[in-house]
Amino acid sequence: MSGGNFFAQYTVEYEAGETIYKEREDGNCMFVIKSGTVELVKGDATHSEILGEMSKGDFFGELSILEHSPRMETARATEPTSVVIIHRGTFVKMLKANMEIAIRMLQKLSTKLRQSEEKVDDLFKRVSRMENEALMTQPNIKVPKEKRIAGKLVSLSSNRVFILNSDRNLVGRYDPVTGIKPEVDLTYEDDNRSVSRRHAVIFRRNNQFFVQEEIGVLNGTYVNGTKATNGGEHPVNDQDMVNFGMLAFKFYLVDEDSLPAQGS
Repeated sequence: MSGGNFFAQYTVEYEAGETIYKEREDGNCMFVIKSGTVELVKGDATHSEILGEMSKGDFFGELSILEHSPRMETARATEPTSVVIIHRGTFVKMLKANMEIAIRMLQKLSTKLRQSEEKVDDLFKRVSRMENEALMTQPNIKVPKEKRIAGKLVSLSSNRVFILNSDRNLVGRYDPVTGIKPEVDLTYEDDNRSVSRRHAVIFRRNNQFFVQEEIGVLNGTYVNGTKATNGGEHPVNDQDMVNFGMLAFKFYLVDEDSLPAQGS
């Protein structure tokens, strides 16, 4: 039986506006979109929020088979949509047969987690602004502006500057399969392809920068000649040397307000 015929028996069609599953329902399967679009919505009829929109090649509902948990949101087709239903047993067999599926799924889950963290960070900033505005309305109270430290990587071979003004900066090469473009995109810097598509993350916490190597990296990540262990957090300080694969960079700490736009 061909792969196409095999998945045909698990394919279900939905009309525009039709609900695939509802929030808090029990679930024992996940879905992969063959065609059409699906929106994920959280909340009820009185107050709801669209979490995101999925399209061809995206998957959703995976937590129900990874954690046996109820549905975290409502999934609804926004146009005529075709999805493949994958039950837990089938999913486990797929992972055992092809490790690439597991890697791609981890990449997608990482992207979803990053997007959720960005939403939480944005909410925290909005709350902080509201609190500061409330304090400023009170007489004789001055709120000092917190000085934000940012960073930049300077390529030793091309002198190209990569700005690090986010709390999380993915380092790697553009992935045309998943559509993930790293914040530090070394696609045109890395002629030898010594850098993985998801090579490392440089993140900022309490005005301190750290580098963390991603899972499955073939060529290492080094800070001042010392190899970064997989999954470990390694501090990066002003004027440290950082290597990703065969590419060498110098790291600088700068005042965030003084940074030029990336690419300038």
